[in-house]
Amino acid sequence: MTLVIGYLAAFLGTVCWIPQAWKAWASRDTAALSLPSNLMFLATVSLWLLYGILVVDWPLIVANICAVTAVLAIVTAKLKFK
Repeated sequence: MTLVIGYLAAFLGTVCWIPQAWKAWASRDTAALSLPSNLMFLATVSLWLLYGILVVDWPLIVANICAVTAVLAIVTAKLKFK
């Protein structure tokens, strides 16, 4: 049951970033996005990914691979379309 809760939290925590990344790339409008905030969040999820790898916690690993990918897409869009 613990693993199910972990994967559910991972899924919900990751899915919330996908619409923002999609919108940033589709509209090419990133004026309302904060680069420092997104860079800080990218560092946060990258550290959580590293922690998940070190403790071999698959829900953390999967969630943070997805989160790093989505937030990296947002940061890339912000830098490309500024």
